[in-house]
Amino acid sequence: MAWLINAAQLDKFRKNQKNVLIVDASWHLPNENRHPKEEFIAKHIVGARFLDLDMFHDKENVLPNMLIRDENHISQKMCELGITNEQKIIFYDQSNLHTSCRAIWMFKVFGYNPNQLYLLDGGFKTWEMYGGKTETGDTRNSVSKSCTINFESRFIRTLMQMKNNLHHPTEQVIDMRHAVRFAGGLEPRVGVRSGHIPGSFSFPYSTLFEPDGRFKPLEKIRKQITGMGIDLAYPVVTMCGSGVTASILNFVLDMLNHDQHALYDGSWSEWGASQLYVSEHSLEERPVIRSVDR
Repeated sequence: MAWLINAAQLDKFRKNQKNVLIVDASWHLPNENRHPKEEFIAKHIVGARFLDLDMFHDKENVLPNMLIRDENHISQKMCELGITNEQKIIFYDQSNLHTSCRAIWMFKVFGYNPNQLYLLDGGFKTWEMYGGKTETGDTRNSVSKSCTINFESRFIRTLMQMKNNLHHPTEQVIDMRHAVRFAGGLEPRVGVRSGHIPGSFSFPYSTLFEPDGRFKPLEKIRKQITGMGIDLAYPVVTMCGSGVTASILNFVLDMLNHDQHALYDGSWSEWGASQLYVSEHSLEERPVIRSVDR
């Protein structure tokens, strides 16, 4: 499982442990008119490297933010960044979407050891409040000669798998979009219908955080999840608009020691564009989840 740490713990890692890599995984929606690499150059945690999430999105796919599956491409980019399986990797971001969670999910898919992946709770804002050292300018990555990628497709769900699960439910689907969109409100993407997947649960990602951007206590989150009727004894698939904020719940499920969860990468951008199985104002009873191997 990946680990959640605070600013003081990150500072201790940085000063006292070898082979630690700090990574800024900021990413913003196009309409925010923010540029993560420029913000990184303006100020970042001392010694950090910038991870451009778009480098790992499939540019040939019409759907937004679909994870690329070319192991050679992934390996090449990881070598250019100097990121190997032997390092402890601490992610942070400056994003309202908490995109460090997307980075951690990606690295799990790429076969990196989850026990070597860490997330700074509260992101860059927390580091500044702590008084941690920062610097400006770009950083030069030490290129690695070999980066082994073992693509773990078990952490991803496809449209076909989601359709099969609708007819023969074995996995609970949790939608992290805003509740208004889930209920049938206007979708921001052209050509995408309103509504939600029949039988899915609405759990907006913002409800996982305190006002200062840190995660709520885990036990409080557990009560939120189970209070909605979600059974943590069974598998979970997360989704959102385009697979970015859904990864926040995947990170939380890891911390809750729930090891059977995946992310629907196409999310509503794909399902809402499909002519099949879309319900604009669906209030169906939730399907019974059949017993499966845990």
